[in-house]
Amino acid sequence: MTLFNHSTRSACKKSVRARTLTFNSHSGHSPLNTRLIAHAVASACALIGGMNVAYAQTTAEASEVVVTAARSEQVVSDALPSTTVISRADIEKAPVSDVASLLKMQAGVVVRQYGTQGKTVSVNIRGGDPRHTLVLIDGVSMNSLSSGTGALEQIPLAAIERIEIVRGNVSALYGSQATGGVVQVFTRKVGSGQDATIRFAIGSHGQRQASAQVRGGSDTVQATFGISHDEEKSTSAQHPTNAYSNVNPDKDGYKNNSANGSVRYRPNANNEFGLKFFDSRGKNNYDDAYASSTTALQNNETRVQNISLYANNRLTDNWKSSVRVSQYTDRTDDYDSAPTWTDGHSLYKARSKEISWQNDVHTNAGDFIVGISRTQQRLTTDSQYSNTGRGTTSIWAGYMLDKARHHLQLNARTDKLSNMNRENTAAINYGFDLNTNWRVLAGYSNGFSAPTLNDLYSAYGNPNLKAEYSNYGQIGVQYSDDTYTSRLTAFENRYRNKIAYDATTWTVGNIARAKVRGVEWIGSYKRNGWTADVGLTYQEVKNRDTGARLLRQPRVLASIGLGKAWGKWSTQVNWQSQGDMKDISSSTVSGYGVLNASAFYDVSKEVKVGLTLGNVFNRKYETLHGYNSTPRNVLLSMQYQPKW
Repeated sequence: MTLFNHSTRSACKKSVRARTLTFNSHSGHSPLNTRLIAHAVASACALIGGMNVAYAQTTAEASEVVVTAARSEQVVSDALPSTTVISRADIEKAPVSDVASLLKMQAGVVVRQYGTQGKTVSVNIRGGDPRHTLVLIDGVSMNSLSSGTGALEQIPLAAIERIEIVRGNVSALYGSQATGGVVQVFTRKVGSGQDATIRFAIGSHGQRQASAQVRGGSDTVQATFGISHDEEKSTSAQHPTNAYSNVNPDKDGYKNNSANGSVRYRPNANNEFGLKFFDSRGKNNYDDAYASSTTALQNNETRVQNISLYANNRLTDNWKSSVRVSQYTDRTDDYDSAPTWTDGHSLYKARSKEISWQNDVHTNAGDFIVGISRTQQRLTTDSQYSNTGRGTTSIWAGYMLDKARHHLQLNARTDKLSNMNRENTAAINYGFDLNTNWRVLAGYSNGFSAPTLNDLYSAYGNPNLKAEYSNYGQIGVQYSDDTYTSRLTAFENRYRNKIAYDATTWTVGNIARAKVRGVEWIGSYKRNGWTADVGLTYQEVKNRDTGARLLRQPRVLASIGLGKAWGKWSTQVNWQSQGDMKDISSSTVSGYGVLNASAFYDVSKEVKVGLTLGNVFNRKYETLHGYNSTPRNVLLSMQYQPKW
């Protein structure tokens, strides 16, 4: 095993950081192709750094660059907040076929879905509510102005380059709605090569998938473009219960067509300009809990669109400026064939326009970031709202220091939302290297989550609501070597002014306090073609005043994955488990365990065929009370990747 000494490790980090000042971008400002650069630098450092012992973490994946944990480039093993990267290679070999199922495989992540594939998805991390998870696509927030959650179910796996997950409060980095964590999706990247990926898949329950991605260009201009189609029709979204006696038992299907693309212009080594876009259109059949009859039909049509223009400019050797202008639109039209209260159609359209500017400065005393953004949001709806707009002005700053055994990250942020008080947040994270493999970590931060427009201005809203607040702390220990990484974390998050429905006033109010306490272990192993990934979480999420468990918060989460690659074959199995949880209507959702498996064979360098088997033992389970999950399913796929 080759280890870095202090001076060599420091030089390597400076080299990677200097190169990424030119070629990378922060928090989704069109992250660029730095992996080859990082690999080259890391390899050179390894060749010259094997003579002395160092107090630095080294792993086989040390060159994996992430941006979400600090809004700035760093290797994933050096991220002080708990961070997971799901790469394109991970996605292609995963024994699942949609993003919700992929996220269920991750430690500390609870995915609630209102039925099968394509139905509304919400994600909560480390005991937070869904509105406490910030969802980003290429650095742009997807969280709905009305519901507070992001439409992850509308992003097909074919459009995703990678996903970064940060666990725990990072409000001091991202502002509102990041008190539980962040899920950031990066769409497919450009590259200097000329290649294409064409994939077809067919399976049980009417499942069909087709996608094509093409990329190419010159040293100055690169581009990529992709399209995809997904559909399935496995079972009814809901099943009849005492609460939902009028549910239509028919199969509720889903169809999605999407497109993604990116163009990058790099006139020289110091300047880069680009455009990224994503457009997804889904049609989803669902069940209404309060339908007028068992034959009523409900469906919605959802369009999600993100367009971003960016400029990354290295103004000096140590100063990079990143500017992004973006527009994100989320529109849903709901239809009911037998309406109870309205004409059978409802509209929710949220549009968010943002301009942001961040500066990354590298000095001998550490690395600094300073940024400012302005966001303007507008809701168009045929429902009754007394206010349909929100503006937010944000300023943030950060500092990172890696010196010998010491690793420090400081962040501060201020947000001014229209018609609300100014919110100030801060965070400190620290790591200390005990030796070449072991690091101890600690962190503390405060955060806030602003009420949605539903909470404030709908028919049951309360315009006097205040933001929810949280105080988060964690301690942990991390081990890392060339084949194995492990991280054990104890965390606590205390919420106050929690927004909840008040039955006495028939409105929402700041009436609750909550406390989250938990322990989480994440481990991974890679050697001789074998891979193993383990995530175990135990958490208690309770009302601080009464001691009662909060709804939809399981105590136990577990995920175990095992993979093997040999010759032309690769296989993977994943078992995911969730403990029981309380739900609405005084119900209890039972715990469950689900096994998924996949196998792939390389017919040639360009052609790969695969078999994915989901829910191997055909378990009947719920992630929400009254909602079905996908039964056992089989998917056959073929992928063609020519290069020229």
